[in-house]
Formats: sequence, C-alpha cells, structure tokens
Amino acid sequence: MSLMKQMSSLDIFAIINELQGIIGYRVDNVYRDSSDRFFLLKLKGMGPYKTPFLLIEPGTRIHISEFKYDVPERPEDKILALRAHLKGAIVKNIKQIDFDRLVEFEFLGKQTYKVIVELFGTKPNFVVVGDENKVIFASWYRKMRHRDVLPGKEFTLPPSRGQPILSMPADEIKKILSSSNNTEEEIVRVLARNTGGGGILMEEILARAIIPKTKMCSTITEEDIEKIISVIQEITQELDELEPSVSIDSQERPIAFQPISFKSNPYQIKEFESFSSALDFFYSHESPVISPGLNNYQRKREQHEKVLHSQQEILNHHKQKQILYKKIGDAIYLHLSDIDELLSTIMNARKKNVTWEEIIGKLEQAKENNISSARIFEGITPKRGTIRINLSFDIIEVDFRQNATEIASNYYKRSKKAGRKVIPAENAILETKSKIDSLNENIDEQTVADTITLKRRKRNWYEKYHWTFSSNGFLIIGGKDISTNDEIAKRRMKKDDFFFHAEVQGAPYTVIIRESSDKEISEEELHLAARMAASFSSAWKAGYAAIDVYYVLGENVGFSAPSGEYIPKGGIMVRGKRSYVRGTVLELAIGYQESEFNIKVIYGSPEQVSKHSPIVVMIKPGNETKGKIAKQIQKIFLKKVTTAEQKAKLKALDLNEIVQAVPHNSTIFNVENTIK
Repeated sequence: MSLMKQMSSLDIFAIINELQGIIGYRVDNVYRDSSDRFFLLKLKGMGPYKTPFLLIEPGTRIHISEFKYDVPERPEDKILALRAHLKGAIVKNIKQIDFDRLVEFEFLGKQTYKVIVELFGTKPNFVVVGDENKVIFASWYRKMRHRDVLPGKEFTLPPSRGQPILSMPADEIKKILSSSNNTEEEIVRVLARNTGGGGILMEEILARAIIPKTKMCSTITEEDIEKIISVIQEITQELDELEPSVSIDSQERPIAFQPISFKSNPYQIKEFESFSSALDFFYSHESPVISPGLNNYQRKREQHEKVLHSQQEILNHHKQKQILYKKIGDAIYLHLSDIDELLSTIMNARKKNVTWEEIIGKLEQAKENNISSARIFEGITPKRGTIRINLSFDIIEVDFRQNATEIASNYYKRSKKAGRKVIPAENAILETKSKIDSLNENIDEQTVADTITLKRRKRNWYEKYHWTFSSNGFLIIGGKDISTNDEIAKRRMKKDDFFFHAEVQGAPYTVIIRESSDKEISEEELHLAARMAASFSSAWKAGYAAIDVYYVLGENVGFSAPSGEYIPKGGIMVRGKRSYVRGTVLELAIGYQESEFNIKVIYGSPEQVSKHSPIVVMIKPGNETKGKIAKQIQKIFLKKVTTAEQKAKLKALDLNEIVQAVPHNSTIFNVENTIK
C-alpha cells in the first residue's frame, strides 16, 4: 500500500456521514492558509463539535481539524469576497454526488449557496454558486471540453465517473464483468473503470472475496461474482458504524487511512474516535503544521500529546460503549415479553398482508390505550426492516425480524467487543506517555544536536544488495530477490569470483568479488560469505540455528540447462565439484561506522564488524519483526554512545539502514562494546 495523498470515494462517503453533525452550525469566518492550499471555515453552533474548523483542501481532503494553521493577516480580495457571501450562513446540507469524489455543501445565508468541492484532478476546484446556479466564486476559472467554470455563468457538474458500486444492482455488476469488451482485462481495472469507488475500494472488495486483483475477467466464475456481491453488502453494512484508523509502517510513519477495517491492509494501525481525527493525524504528519520555532523533539512531543488526547478519547468511547450496550441488553431482558409480543404482532400482521399504515396506526392506538407491549413502541422504518423501541433511558433501532433474545444477545456481544478494546487502549496510552516522557528528557540534548552539521550519506552501488566487506577488503554481495540474484550472477560475478548458496530453497546468490585470481581468499572470508548466504536465506525465517552452504568458482555457474532439462526464471546451473562450509551458524553482527558528517550501518560476522564499530549487536532468528529489532538496535546504539555529536548522527540515521541488515524476524542475544 503506497502513501495515500487523496481521499477515495469510500473515504468521502464516510466523512460526509460524519460531518452531518455540523448541519445547523453557522459560518463564523472563512480563511485561506498561508501556503494557499486549503480553505478553513470556522463554525459555531450547538452540537457534537465546539467551535470546529472545517478544513477543505480541493483535490485532497475534507474534515474537521483541531490544528492551528498560519493564515495571512490580510486576506486576499478573493477571500474577502467569499466571506461576504458565506460569513454568517447556516450549514443546511452536505452530500456526496453520485459516490464520486465530489462534495456539495449547501448554506443558507443572504441566499441559498452551494459549494462544490472537487477532490480529484490536477486543478481541483472549489466553486460557489447562488440561487440561480450561477458561479459566484471559484478557485479556478476556465473553459473545458464538457463545461465552463466562469463568473456569472451557469454551473455544470463534471461528467459522472460511473454508477456507485456500493449501490449497483447485482445484475449490473454481472453485466460489466461478463461483457465481451472486458474479458481480456484484469478484474480490478474493469471494476475501477466501470463503477464509482476507485481502485483502493476495488482491491479491498477483491481481497475480501479472495479473488486475485490481476485475475482476467474471462476466467471469472458465477461463484466469484456472488462473492463480490456478498462483500459489497458486507462493506455497506460496516459503513453504518465506522472504525477509523491510520496505517503505520515499521517506523511508525502514517501511510494510509481507512474509515473501516480493511482486510487487505498489511500494516499496523492506530485507531481513532472519529474519521476526522484520523485524517487530521495523517495529514499533520504528511504536512506538519507545527510552528517552525520548535525543535524536532518539541514537534514530536506535540504530535504525541495529540495522539494521547485521541487515545484517551478512544478509551472513554470503548468504556462508554461497553456500559451502554450491556445496559441495553439488560433492559431488553427486563422487557423481554413485551418486546417479543410487539415483534410477533408486527410479523403476524405482515403475514396477513396488513399494510404498514394499518400496523402503525393500530400500535399507536394500543399505545394510547396503555397496552404494556405498545408503550415501548416509537416507530417503524419498513424499508430498513427496523423498529424503534423506547427503553426509557435510550431509544434503540433494531431488526423487527429478530426476537428479543437475539437482539439482547447482539448487544451483549457488542458490549464484549468494546470491552476487549479497553486493555489495548490503556496499553497504548501508557506507551504514548512513555514516549512523551522520553522526549521531554531529550529536548535539551537535541538543542545541542541542532548545532551540529550533518549531511545525507551518499549511497554506494553495492548497497542495493545485501553487502559487507571482509577484513582484507573483499566486497561480498548477496541478492535480495529474483531480480537482484539474476543481476549479481549475470552482471556482477566474474569467473574468478566465489559463488555461495545455502542448501535451502529460497536463498540469495552471494558472491565474493575477487577482482583477480591472484588474490587469495582466507578461511575467515569463506566463512563470512557463507554466513551472509545462510543468514539472508529462508532458513532464518524458518528459525534454523545452522545450515550448510556450498561454494564454487564463478566459472562453474551457468545459465543454460542441458538438453531435455529446464531452468526456471532466475535459476542457475552449477557444474563441477562443490565445496562446503558445514553448519554455518545463522547469526549476524550489526554495528556502525562513524564519519565526519554521518553514520553508516555495517553487518556481517562479529569478528569483522568489531574491527570497525564501537558497539556490536548480535541477532539470531526470533519472534520480533525487522522494524522492532531495528528500533531496539538504534536505542542500544544511542544508550551506549556518550557524546551529543554521536547521538545526533545516530538519530539522523535512516532506520531503514538497520532494517536492511536484519534478515527476518529476529531476537537480540548479545551486545558488546569493542572499545575498552
């Protein structure tokens, strides 16, 4: 999943539902940020938000924001003109147009205004029209092939991008996938092009349906289509109760946001109370809005404090839901017979073809007559198949096709689900508080570090592979995948070089670059290359302690098979006698080399790394992820060094450099200071 920049149609659908809470609020003022990227509408009103700022960045995002932004002291004339129309206006309606990346706000002021926001394209627009649907204001005025956006001219919406897939009839989906025009295309492309929703939603649908997104439409079965339709219904139901989160990578950098739980998401997530909070968190990291006078640690501390506030809200939310749902379940059991009688009355009447109007009328009459089972009746929504029941402390809306016991059971389950989230939420709060404490301790130290000149390290060509240097200066490189394996064997390896390979399927091609046959390779260097070949093989992931590694001269490695045999892509043919390094231990040493302006991570055998690094961390196969191990190693380095300059360089180190030195899930089993 690549870094998200824009909200998808699904995200917009979710945020629009959430923003219904600002309907009735009044526009107190309108701003444009100093970077001229987004609009800020300061709102006031009685509702779930206290003086919220509605942030609208055409082409990218819409949400409520809690951050402070720099705005010009004297707004541009265009913004003053916009204020003249929107200031004091009441938010009357907010909607998404055709499940597209188009949002329409309706304001009631001097006249009825509509603000249309485009969240797509290279020049996304923010357009205001009046009673006569004529353009009053726009970010961009221009003439286009299908329409014009010009002052005083009638406004026309952009062309539709397809019928929304979440509301598309099953027959229409079948028609699209079975069309002869689409048979030789990948299913994800066909769905994204012919339906509204975007590629991310289509990938999630296919992931849940367990259908490869690259599958050709010509091979789609009826069973596949039924799975897709079932998943669409599942996602639609989940949108009724959002579970907003932000995906973070191994370095805790936000890379994506989602309004519901995405099964196709391979990353860790941070949960949020609202989707606006998730979007606010994500975009604040992508484009920090903290005042520039704060140093690095102060910025991070402010971000963590905001995360802590959000986490505390989440914890309170889970606790409140746990209590409320249990209370509702208890209340249902208290009124069990009345509720069952009410539900059976409705179902029996429908079986006798009694109209909804008659059913509602009779129930209202029974309620007036103080009949016990009717006193709790509040209303019916036939299209949704639900009934509203008054439990004195709350009015609940439930499926009238279920019985009271089933409804109570569902609320108990929801209470338990909320309860299971309490302890993880409390742990997350403790972790964030610990981070804030650590940042407070390091602010003075960082002030010193900011005075030190650091430069970005220039990468060498061999760093695209796994690499190390022997004690005699021989470069040892190993592949990271089929492509780099092939590159090493065919382009980098010469006939006098030594080729190594672990005796396991899924191992890197590892080569000692010898440069000349006159240069002798020592026993220590053979073992170092074998260690690299073994450690970065699948044996590490499998948890092996040791494995055999063979080696041959480069001239004994071929790329063509004998007649009647076959070599798969990226494969090789090894000829002649193989030499072995038996029982090669799967352990790696990780350290660093310091230069004037930066630090470089090195790895290999403990004997070789200890000659260049003041600290050596030993790892072996274990249960901690590469990202976690990398962070632990960086913390060890920081704890062991003594000068502010060394700490500054280590903090500036790209954590990915350490990640690249860790083969797979690992554990740290030894740390050694090499400088006595």
